[in-house]
Amino acid sequence: MKIMKKVSIISPCYNGAGYLARFLDSLMQQDYADVEFIFVNDGSTDDTENVFSAYRPRLEAKGWKVVYIKQENAGQAAALSAGLKVFTGEYLMWPDSDDILYAGHIAKKVALMEENPAAGIGFCRLNKVNEENPDKPLCVLERRQNGTNDDFAGDLLICRNILWPPVGAIVRASAFLEVNPGREIYAGAAGQNFQMFFPLAVRYSACYSPEILGAYLIRETSHSRQQTDYVKRQFDHEDTWIHTIMRAPLSDQEKSKAIIRTVNYFERLKDVYCRKIFPSAPGKSRKSQKIRLFGFIPLLKICRKKHRTVVKLFDFIPFLKIR
Repeated sequence: MKIMKKVSIISPCYNGAGYLARFLDSLMQQDYADVEFIFVNDGSTDDTENVFSAYRPRLEAKGWKVVYIKQENAGQAAALSAGLKVFTGEYLMWPDSDDILYAGHIAKKVALMEENPAAGIGFCRLNKVNEENPDKPLCVLERRQNGTNDDFAGDLLICRNILWPPVGAIVRASAFLEVNPGREIYAGAAGQNFQMFFPLAVRYSACYSPEILGAYLIRETSHSRQQTDYVKRQFDHEDTWIHTIMRAPLSDQEKSKAIIRTVNYFERLKDVYCRKIFPSAPGKSRKSQKIRLFGFIPLLKICRKKHRTVVKLFDFIPFLKIR
């Protein structure tokens, strides 16, 4: 008899009473027995706790271990970190509490990872659906593969060809704990999935399933749509990207190159947006930029010159030159 490997599912939730039952129903239809389900109530003020409590005995009747964590509202990243502190499975998933797992989702993802023992992370394809009609797919979300040249870490830095919804991912716990022994992520305002993906991507390969195993739900009130200020959202992401790069298993030179690449990417995004809002304003090319740790500690200064970029450590020590 083949022994199942335990899968831990962490699901943070804030005021999810209106859609939580649909997510829990999708868990009920899973046929994988050895599951640890960690539900993190991030200070909900609606009926979230009662909805979860109604499903808890049904999930436990499946043989699942159910862990309930309730905390003061601290945001998506802090809620996810609360679950990361206590999970015990050999595989890890962290779907949002408004996502939908299709039948066989867990078992097929585990099979994918077992077939690819060198991979630290695996992905399936997803249907993108809206709240009004979740049974009618709008499109298919996937990471398009480029043969054997899969630069997942590089693509993450510039948000190119990435399957961001966490319901599409599964992580090998031993790999995750190797690159994140502290079992937590930076409590920034955005970029939780980048923090989960990037450290793994620089150390391990990824594997991909051609099957559509779940649905990513678009809601007007979802976490990813709460911020309407585009420029602020880019600053939030840039801040998280830099913190994650600094903690990743990279050499100092690799970290510097990664920071330069991601800073340039976000600067282009903000510049394009500002040109749309202020089309008559003259464009300016920033010749230097300071990157501060925790918002005030001078860490790196990036000086852009005509034929090269110079990185200075602590604002004055020449550290790296890129031509």
